[in-house]
Amino acid sequence: MILTVISGRNEEEWFDIDVPDECSIDRLVELLGLRLFHGPSGDGIQYILEAKFPEGLWFKVEGRSSLVEAGLREGSYIRLQRAYSTTTEEAPVYGRRSLFQEG
Repeated sequence: MILTVISGRNEEEWFDIDVPDECSIDRLVELLGLRLFHGPSGDGIQYILEAKFPEGLWFKVEGRSSLVEAGLREGSYIRLQRAYSTTTEEAPVYGRRSLFQEG
């Protein structure tokens, strides 16, 4: 499966990756974390993987499932955000904005 990684606001910073369909979400997050942020997630650092189809909206990709089971398909866009936290519990986010939302 070929996915486009959105790693900045300019298309010149984007790149395509070819990932086996059976690759797990955890493994993809680990590989992208190493490439984009030069290190694995660790104490206080978590990664959030989001995806979208060319015609759709961004959605959070979760779980330990494979890419296909998580709903990704050929040509999907993905992005990885780094979040810092002192807890593994997720807090509700109010007034959330997309990472690359204009305006």
